[in-house]
Amino acid sequence: MTGTGFERTVRVLGIDPGTAVTGWGVVETAGTGFRCVASGTLHLSSRRPLAGRLQQIRTVVAALLDEHDPAALALEKAFVAHNVQSAFRLGEARGAVLIAAAEAGVSVFEYAPAAVKLAVVGYGRADKRQMVRGVALRLGAPAAERADEADALALALCHLIGARWRGLAGSRREVAP
Repeated sequence: MTGTGFERTVRVLGIDPGTAVTGWGVVETAGTGFRCVASGTLHLSSRRPLAGRLQQIRTVVAALLDEHDPAALALEKAFVAHNVQSAFRLGEARGAVLIAAAEAGVSVFEYAPAAVKLAVVGYGRADKRQMVRGVALRLGAPAAERADEADALALALCHLIGARWRGLAGSRREVAP
């Protein structure tokens, strides 16, 4: 490989986990830009027991990993904002995703929400509307229908953008005296 190491296509699955709605997005490098391969949301019925919803998340993520064969999975880091109970639920959904990735042998990379916003739209405190628009602009595609889907695409983009930066930094270090 020469240059940044991105002459070949690199594909990443981004997951925005949740026990009510889980967003997912597959993004790959396309020349100097990025392309959305597929994206969507998994809606989980609150009438179903939590264990069943977690199993469904694991099953769907495993199927996405199998179908799209990504080089990596990008996942939002766990955080506690205002509601500790929500943080617990997020952690449980993340666990289902982590198990699916481990079973598939796919490396997981975790990103804080502010880091994703900074990488994708250039502002670490961007709101949902700005994120949806920024993802659409980056991918040259229509805006995602749901914020969960846009967040998943943003996670995949964040990983690919960071990988390009790491590639550039690595190539500069190699040629520096």
